[in-house]
Amino acid sequence: MGVAALLGTIDRYAWKARIRPVMLALLPVPLPVVAVAPEWANGGRLWALVQLVGLLLLAEPLGRARGKGVEQELFTAWGGKPSVQLLRWRGPMNRTQLGYLRTRVQRIVGDSLPLPSEEEEEADPTTADEVYETVGTVLRARARALSGTGLLVEHNCEYGFRRNALGLRNWALTAAVFGTVGLVGAAAWAGAVGAGIGAGRIVLWAALGAMDLALFTFWYVTVRPNWVESAAWEYARQLYETVNIPDATSPATGSN
Repeated sequence: MGVAALLGTIDRYAWKARIRPVMLALLPVPLPVVAVAPEWANGGRLWALVQLVGLLLLAEPLGRARGKGVEQELFTAWGGKPSVQLLRWRGPMNRTQLGYLRTRVQRIVGDSLPLPSEEEEEADPTTADEVYETVGTVLRARARALSGTGLLVEHNCEYGFRRNALGLRNWALTAAVFGTVGLVGAAAWAGAVGAGIGAGRIVLWAALGAMDLALFTFWYVTVRPNWVESAAWEYARQLYETVNIPDATSPATGSN
């Protein structure tokens, strides 16, 4: 199976949230190979092999595992999962917004899952958070059956990408350093063996070096907990906007 065909079998979330951060993290590793063998006739096959091995054996499970490994620590640092915080009486919403949201949510989840009152939440915040977590699970399952939730899917992919990227951050920085050392070594090797170093190769090396530096800067400066947190809040807000979409079985949708 070719790489293009393989990509076609991977669902959107797995590609965007799990595979993409791993491929981005590992990108500096093959750069020295490109530097020393830019005219290699099998260069295209090399890149296909790198992608194929990464996709099949490493990228998806590694991306998810590294992201899940840091997620609970992030939720604790933020004061709870954003989707839970938005339902709390002590949360960031004003009373008008909160009252409307809780009314809509209660209609969706039904009387079998009563939302805690303000007094109940204050008396037992842990149990209240368990209820809010269950509400989030119900709404996510409901959203998968609804039309018009494409934006929610995009926010979910973006949050997954950022969370998994944070989990891979140390590995990515190491890979970027490895890429830099490899590029320097490739240049030294070319000089030592007297390989012809024309303008084209110098431009190639400069471009590869710039790419490696840009990747290092991205992982070091941008990939931080607050970068993940902003995506988590956007996803949570978008999730609760789905309470205004009629159920898939609602008469308003034209279904029976």
